[in-house]
Amino acid sequence: MALNANQQIKDYGNLTDPEKKHAPVIVAPDEAMAGNPFEVRVIVGNVPHVMDESHYISQVELYLDEEPVGKVQLKPTQGAAEVVFVVTGTEDMVAAREIRNCTVHGFGLCGACGTRSAIVKLTAVATCNVHGSWEDSKGIEIISANVRSGRKCTWGPQL
Repeated sequence: MALNANQQIKDYGNLTDPEKKHAPVIVAPDEAMAGNPFEVRVIVGNVPHVMDESHYISQVELYLDEEPVGKVQLKPTQGAAEVVFVVTGTEDMVAAREIRNCTVHGFGLCGACGTRSAIVKLTAVATCNVHGSWEDSKGIEIISANVRSGRKCTWGPQL
């Protein structure tokens, strides 16, 4: 789901010039333990975006499962459009995912160890003062510290 109708990458294998310069790139771990803070770096563009008085990235926002994590205002004089956020996944995210998923197929419980997890979405929005807002997202697995009896693993996109 796009936040506020932001522009999104259409084809990751064939980026357009505007996408290369405006779409945020999310650098984050693939997994994190619930309750443990981790860093998320948002770099605007695969090709660095200009940062001068007439054309610059004015702000970068980060969301975790559509909830705001933070917003940073940028100035044209500060150089690269790159921001670091500190994010913490919660046990509630795992519990909510458990409730939303199928009662037959489960939600991500490992049969070997009983580990519980949920895939949640990080979404970054970068706003260019000339070309508007651009959005991209990345899934991250939040692993519960609470262990339950194991069963057949059901890891996959359904999480």
